[in-house]
Amino acid sequence: MLQKYEERLIEIKRMLIDLGSEISMAGEKALCGMESLDISRFDSAKTLLKNIENRANAIDNEIVVALALFGPEAKDLRKMVAYLKITNELVKIAENIRGFSKRMAQHLQSDLPFASLHEYSIHLCKTSIKAVTLAISTIEIADPETLEDIYRRVKVEESKSDDLYSILEKNILSDIAKMIDQSADFIQILSTMRKLERMADRSVNIVQLMIFARVGGEMKTY
Repeated sequence: MLQKYEERLIEIKRMLIDLGSEISMAGEKALCGMESLDISRFDSAKTLLKNIENRANAIDNEIVVALALFGPEAKDLRKMVAYLKITNELVKIAENIRGFSKRMAQHLQSDLPFASLHEYSIHLCKTSIKAVTLAISTIEIADPETLEDIYRRVKVEESKSDDLYSILEKNILSDIAKMIDQSADFIQILSTMRKLERMADRSVNIVQLMIFARVGGEMKTY
C-alpha cells in the first residue's frame, strides 16, 4: 500500500513539473516576442498553452484519488494540499501569459506607437518570467534553506515588477495626455502589462505553498 502511494506521489510531482516546464517555455516565447516585437513568438506561446487546463485537471484528479485512497496525514497531506493549490496558480499564470500574448499581437498590429513603452515593457516581462521560473523550480526542492533563498529571490522580482509597472503606468498616462484620441488604446496596453505584474504575484504564492508543504506552519496566502 505504501509503495503504491509513493509511486502515485512521484507521478503527481512529475506531472506538476512537466506542467510548470511548459508554462516556463511559453513565458520564454512571450519574452522573445516582447524583445523582438515578433507576433509569431506570441502565437507560439499561445500554442504551447493550448491544453494547460486539461492537464491541470488531470493532476487535480490524481491528487483527489490519492487523498481518497490513502488518506495521507501530516507532511504528506500538506504536500497534497499544496500541489492542489499550485495547479490553480499555474493555470492562472498560463492564462496571464496567453492573454498577454494575444493582446500584444493585437497592439503590434495597430497603429499605436509602442516605442516609448518598449524598454520598460521588456524589463517587466523579464522580471515576471524570472519570478515564474524560479517559483516552478521549487517543486523539485526539498531543502528548507534553499526554499527560503528562492523565496527571497522571487520576492525581489515581484517588487521589481511592481516598480516597473508603476513606471509604465506613469509613461502611459503621459502618452495619453499627448494623444487623447488614442487614450482607450493606451489603457488597453496598461491592462495588458498588468497581466505580467500578476504573474509575479502568483509566483510568490507558489513558493509560499512549497514552503508550507516542506516545512509546515501557516498557509498565510490563503
